[in-house]
Amino acid sequence: MAQDSGQLREHPFELMICDYVRFKLSRVDRRGEITWEHSPAGKVWDFVIADGNKLIYPIITDKQEVRCIDFQKNLRWSWAYAKEFKEIINITKHNSQLIVSGQKPPQAILMNLDGTIQKRLPIPARYKHHHGQLGNVYDVGNKRYLAQLWGEGTALEVDATGKEVWRFQVSRVGKGRYPEGTVQDVLRLKNGNTLLACGTQARLLEVDRSGKVVWEFTGKGHPELNFTNACSLQQLRDGSIVVTNFLRGNSGRGAHAFILSKEKEITWTLTDHKNFTAASQVWVIEPRAKPGHK
Repeated sequence: MAQDSGQLREHPFELMICDYVRFKLSRVDRRGEITWEHSPAGKVWDFVIADGNKLIYPIITDKQEVRCIDFQKNLRWSWAYAKEFKEIINITKHNSQLIVSGQKPPQAILMNLDGTIQKRLPIPARYKHHHGQLGNVYDVGNKRYLAQLWGEGTALEVDATGKEVWRFQVSRVGKGRYPEGTVQDVLRLKNGNTLLACGTQARLLEVDRSGKVVWEFTGKGHPELNFTNACSLQQLRDGSIVVTNFLRGNSGRGAHAFILSKEKEITWTLTDHKNFTAASQVWVIEPRAKPGHK
């Protein structure tokens, strides 16, 4: 676990972290030391790493662009989107395919790693306001795409034409705002189920194809996490899940991220309030797979 007073244990991996209060992207080594840092020319929430030496991220508010830089901070390419979309916050990568999430209109923009647009996929989102209309969109195989709808608290699967084939909306919990903010990320698991990071509900839900909740995780029993906003998800090669906990300034101290093993046990936490305020994404940089390793 990383501590504010110093790194008492090594991280299991190198990390890339986005801080949505300081608006910076940081690369952190296994000792917990920041080895590289970049402050984009605008607000940044999300990013992907490509080919080991490229970082691609949307800039919102001050600049309306998707940018690709290398780790020498050279601009490799930029796509200005203000004439086509109101806002873009999220981006995902599947092999050599980028998916950028356009809002107003809600579209998944498929690009190659050079920033060339290859396809525009309309997403049948119902939320009227642009902010939160369309979040992460993932390629889940068989020409299907899984979308996170922040404003609807919903996971939505569509086919290659954008036609809805599956939808799951989280139920109301407590007296907080609903449905806005109750789904911050989605992940198609290897068993075919879907994992939802339920945002301000501070829980994870695993649901099967019928919509049945087969597993739930909350911060109960784990006060050290201060699990207040389930944000981003990453599935590692060994099947464990990295969960980012978006701690706003008024949320108090706690873990910026933690790892759940395949056995649903917490095996690692990141707690570094000296260098990070509110992490919107903590991404594990896994070593390249050895030949034959899936």
